[in-house]
Amino acid sequence: MSPEKPVVMTASEFKQLVRDNKEIDLSTVDVVTCATFGIMSGTMAFFSFFAANPGTFKKAISISFNGISGFVGPCPNESNGWVDAVFYGTSVSESDSKYGGGHLFKDIVSGKMIEIILKVSSDSDKISTLTLYKNINDFKTARMITTRSSFKNYTAFTNLTDRDITTIFSVLPLKSNSKEATVSGCGEINPLENDPALKHHKAGTKVLLNGSIGFILGKGTRSEEKPNLSISSDMKDMKPHLMGGFVTSAGPECMSCVATAIPVDDFETLDFLKITDENIKLPVACVSDRVPFDFATYADVWQNTGRNIKYIKENCLSCKICDAESFCPVSAINLNSSNIVSSDCVSCLTCLSSCKHGAFKLYSDCFKNEKENENEKEKDSGTLKLKSGKYSISLRQSDRNRAEAASKLLKDMIEKGDFNLNSIN
Repeated sequence: MSPEKPVVMTASEFKQLVRDNKEIDLSTVDVVTCATFGIMSGTMAFFSFFAANPGTFKKAISISFNGISGFVGPCPNESNGWVDAVFYGTSVSESDSKYGGGHLFKDIVSGKMIEIILKVSSDSDKISTLTLYKNINDFKTARMITTRSSFKNYTAFTNLTDRDITTIFSVLPLKSNSKEATVSGCGEINPLENDPALKHHKAGTKVLLNGSIGFILGKGTRSEEKPNLSISSDMKDMKPHLMGGFVTSAGPECMSCVATAIPVDDFETLDFLKITDENIKLPVACVSDRVPFDFATYADVWQNTGRNIKYIKENCLSCKICDAESFCPVSAINLNSSNIVSSDCVSCLTCLSSCKHGAFKLYSDCFKNEKENENEKEKDSGTLKLKSGKYSISLRQSDRNRAEAASKLLKDMIEKGDFNLNSIN
């Protein structure tokens, strides 16, 4: 590998060479960037900030950010006015059941003011409450840690029971005895699908977490069952469009993005990188017991399916209550402005299933101008093809578009010298 000017490809670019049957060897590419984006429940964040003048209070007792309860400590910072606190990505606001830790983290990274309610005790054990307003620049430390993220593979879920089920794996309750399925995972561009032996994903490896340079801490929890990573990174460098909250029928979840660079230094690595969606098994299970009963592939999810949602105004009946707007798990639909907020939309498909009038359609590419709109063809959301029958995909909890954007971001950083390859191993 040439350290000055390595040949860098995104995973999508490399997979296209594979599909085109191009000759590929160790001279073809030096580094392949991979990424995944979607719900990553095992996420927390640690904050440290100055709350009041020394001596104002002895200890912090409890804390909340925007109505979400956190945990003060572990350092008590007795009497010096500083507070340390930890917040979970799956915690829920006491005042808004659709606002969770993922939303909070994105708001903080976006630079919004956060309301902090802090209960403290004095030397005489008197309890009082402090109300503070701070943004990310006011935090001495703002660091995210994932306990498990970037799963090598996920499970698709359906409902084979005779009752509707609310679950973190659906936005609308999964219908009983249905032929619908919800899916997660970015398939062939996922980092660990391309490095199943974790040769290039060890503790200390440099990665991007939500667009911010961080490091792998080690294997994530329950990694023996499903390989995944524990990662840490500074939130002050994160990108808001690569993170956020996602409201399921069982409450808010946290979305994150992981991008990694794989040096192509031997034939084994090269062979692993040649895997495509068609060769990646996707277990399918009933959500009631989560035991796989069949397998599809990620080609059913991502090959020749639509990636982008468009609002078709002429099909809209202007319902008094718009189900698509009400149920959108990322609040990306604003029909007052007849628009989908593309910076928030993750093309999860919820609007397609909740609107019965066809006001939302799925297409393959982003729309840039009217000419492209005329030439664009509507696409399918995908179908899992199983021995037991076909299951239409009603929800995607991962966004391949954002994963590809993160992969491209990392490629650009490497080429510009902003991501030092020498720190990878």
